[in-house]
Amino acid sequence: MNRRIVLLLLILFFVNAMSSSPALAGERIRPYKANHFYWQYDGKAVLLLGGSDEDNLFNNPGLMMKNLETLKRLGGNYIRCTLSCRDEGDVWPFEKVGERYDLKRFNTEFWDRLKRCCEECLKRDIILQIEFWATFDFYRENWLKNPWNPAMNSNYTTENTRLQKAWNHHPASKAQPFFYSPPKRNNDRVLLRFQEAFVRKVLDVTLPFPNVLYCLDNETATPPQWAWYWGAFIREEAKKRKISIQLTEMWDNWDLRTAHHRATYEHPELFSFTDVSQNNWQNGQTHYDRLIWFRQRITKQKGGPRPMNNVKVYARLGGNRPNSVPITLDRWWQNIFAGCASTRFHRPSGGIGLNDEAQKHIRAARQFFSASRFNIFRSKPRPDLLEERGENEAYCLAVSGQAYALYFRTGGEVVLKVGKEGIRTIRWFDFGTAKFVGEPQRSKGPRLRLKTPNTKQMWLAIVR
Repeated sequence: MNRRIVLLLLILFFVNAMSSSPALAGERIRPYKANHFYWQYDGKAVLLLGGSDEDNLFNNPGLMMKNLETLKRLGGNYIRCTLSCRDEGDVWPFEKVGERYDLKRFNTEFWDRLKRCCEECLKRDIILQIEFWATFDFYRENWLKNPWNPAMNSNYTTENTRLQKAWNHHPASKAQPFFYSPPKRNNDRVLLRFQEAFVRKVLDVTLPFPNVLYCLDNETATPPQWAWYWGAFIREEAKKRKISIQLTEMWDNWDLRTAHHRATYEHPELFSFTDVSQNNWQNGQTHYDRLIWFRQRITKQKGGPRPMNNVKVYARLGGNRPNSVPITLDRWWQNIFAGCASTRFHRPSGGIGLNDEAQKHIRAARQFFSASRFNIFRSKPRPDLLEERGENEAYCLAVSGQAYALYFRTGGEVVLKVGKEGIRTIRWFDFGTAKFVGEPQRSKGPRLRLKTPNTKQMWLAIVR
């Protein structure tokens, strides 16, 4: 055969193979080049908006497909993916041989489900944030059926590891020995060998996909050495595969000003973004103020600005108190107006998941920023531009001197300092219809008085 023909066939083969590879379906998600507080995916800046009825959708394939279809229709693009297996119908990552699991043998069904979730999200341009260690699977009654429990596997015992067969403590009160395995803590080499194999397998399955973010744990209170060890390990494994990943840790502490959170944002070499989800236990003005404090703090750190993600927004007022829909909506919107890169409704019962109310607000947020052509990726939170404002009344994002977006929790009246003379156009956006309502208003001067059409609902405004 002619050499030219052979060469052409080889080129066509490789081009076809590359075009069908998920890893090459688009540029990987990474901090937005022009503003590192936001993400870019496939070369375009993206605001991550989400909600789902489970945290581990991959392990419930039927619900997963329903949620992904709904989310895509609304303009949503963000789900949480804990590698949790404790619910009915879930499968564990390991095969069971007789009465015990074998941690050396992976359960094909688990990994196929995870891969399919990545594939289905990729088709819909949905970003999934994977959590390696589903904290609550390792505590209390869940630990008793977990394959990692020495009583449940044939690979190690309580004698050659630091593990115990029962651990009747809440994660926030006492971290169990499973999370003390790194060399600078318990140096539990037997356990660590299996943990490393599990993490490598997760990476083998998910790294080919460009739409994946990684988080180590769910609301953890483990020692920082745990996070630092796995941060370095995962980065090294990704480096071997010549892939740049986005990684963070999620601390349990509700106060973003504490030392736990410093363990992440003071180590940009390990953690390229922050997850501030636990701040969503805060309410009202405090919730917003803590986000602004955190944003200013990381701006001054080595590594500078980076995305602030909210992979779960709670509906509860705190602890075991009842849910409040207005509270969860306020938190969800405040995250956007505090300049966060993502906001997602937590699954029931701790959140409202993807119910009708959640769907309405995901659609409204996407429609507002699209229809208004407000460039959120060039904007900054500017609470200082609002005068005559009551506590938790209104919040502002500004592309200074050009455009302003305002969020009113239950309506109200404020003065917006625009700083220059000139005529401004004011438009009001109704959450219920996800449309701008009424005729554009005109106003001029350096200070504009804005009064919502009513005080019975949330309102958004755009000022140009």
